[in-house]
Amino acid sequence: MRRSWCSSLVVAAALVAAQAPNYRVTYRLRLVERVGSDTRLLATGVVSGPPETALRLSLHAGTAELEALLGTLPEPDTVNLAGVFFSRRAAGRSRRGLPLWEEDSYRRWARLAWGGTARLSPFGPERAGQRGGALWVEIAVDREFAAGETRPSEEVTLIDSAVAFGAQAVVPPRRVTVRLTLVRADTASSRQVLDLVPETPGRRVRFALGRQRFEFDVTLERPDPPRTARDSALAAGAEVVCLRVVVPGPAEPARTRCGRLDNVARRVALAGGDTLVATFAWPALR
Repeated sequence: MRRSWCSSLVVAAALVAAQAPNYRVTYRLRLVERVGSDTRLLATGVVSGPPETALRLSLHAGTAELEALLGTLPEPDTVNLAGVFFSRRAAGRSRRGLPLWEEDSYRRWARLAWGGTARLSPFGPERAGQRGGALWVEIAVDREFAAGETRPSEEVTLIDSAVAFGAQAVVPPRRVTVRLTLVRADTASSRQVLDLVPETPGRRVRFALGRQRFEFDVTLERPDPPRTARDSALAAGAEVVCLRVVVPGPAEPARTRCGRLDNVARRVALAGGDTLVATFAWPALR
């Protein structure tokens, strides 16, 4: 499997979005199980964001697992929904009693009208006489025009705890709001707020702790490329950025800390026992 396949999908969607009126794409998900002649809803999800938003899907039911990344390639009246899938299911035990797993990877795509629904059978189509109920995921793709920048959102509702179901928005951030605070023991500096673009020249930021002044050069970088074909296809780290901190002058090694844009405080240990506390967030809407 080519390492850049899903990355190319996200890039192509971004290029199309840059040439078209701004809009917000939404994936609406329903996990359904057939029980006899009836069906029941196991989980729902909604993932939404700017046009280049991809959907990372995970499902664990019984002894079977599925991970997938789906993205859209829009056309004037239709949308191509394309995805790469990794499945894993228990296949028995070895002579030593160790669990054996059967793994598979594949790609699928479907063309839909905007607002249409595709049906995904993650563990194969329903078969006559099969044990347990058949599972499938209904994925509806829609869009609505939006003014200015839009940030991604995701929501999952689990109705039956017997299954694990997850849905995440995957959007490589173009700009990031970085909030920095220098901490020494129980003393903290005032917060510095920066608007940074990954893979561009950084900024020099200054802090004051009492009468002492400190300077750091900070830049945002993309994380290292995924090490496995699976992580590459699933765009692991696509929505992650890494803060690189350098002390001007002294020949000290750079400090790096990576994370998603989730407003979670991440600590960067500095020489001398100080700590730089950083949070990453999506920029304010414009």
